[in-house]
Amino acid sequence: MTRFAAVLVLAACGATSPAAPASVASAQRSAAPPPAGDLESQMMGAAAAMGGDAESRFGPLEVGADYLTYRKLTPEPFLSKVHGNRWVDVYVNEVGADAYLNNGEIPDGTIVVKTSWQDDDGAPSRVAGPIYIMQKRPVATSPEHDGWYFAIHWADPPPEDRKRFGGPIYWRGSSPRAAFCWECHDSYDRSLGGLVPSSVLPR
Repeated sequence: MTRFAAVLVLAACGATSPAAPASVASAQRSAAPPPAGDLESQMMGAAAAMGGDAESRFGPLEVGADYLTYRKLTPEPFLSKVHGNRWVDVYVNEVGADAYLNNGEIPDGTIVVKTSWQDDDGAPSRVAGPIYIMQKRPVATSPEHDGWYFAIHWADPPPEDRKRFGGPIYWRGSSPRAAFCWECHDSYDRSLGGLVPSSVLPR
């Protein structure tokens, strides 16, 4: 497990986190302070402080835009510490829904979308959080990530987050700003033998 990912996993379990890597810490120093204890917010703030690139320009959601036609796997949202302490619903397309539910080998073409709502004193608020997207592609497209594509799309952040991130965000693919997504999943999922459904993560 990389040190960057270990920080995220420790926070998810409520443990005290070690210092962030120097490259991340440097970016954090130039970002606005995140809410105390919200490690995802820290990492997103660090990502926002990085230089822009083609795959971090905001635009309409592409991969997963049709998620409302997917199979919804959560009867109601659950609180996910590893997604910024937000309330999350999970949608998976028919290509991979059964494998996702049964911890089977995820076939190429699978798309997992997690919508989120900001927390309001222990309950979902009416304020939408980011949409998190994963797509399983052939391993050859990104062998270092077993073929997984990651993205985070937030079209209407609250004013304080909009200020921190410089507006709405769409960080995806090979953009360094999406690194906090794949760093965590690469190490956390692999350490447990495969893709781990959010419903069984610490919360």
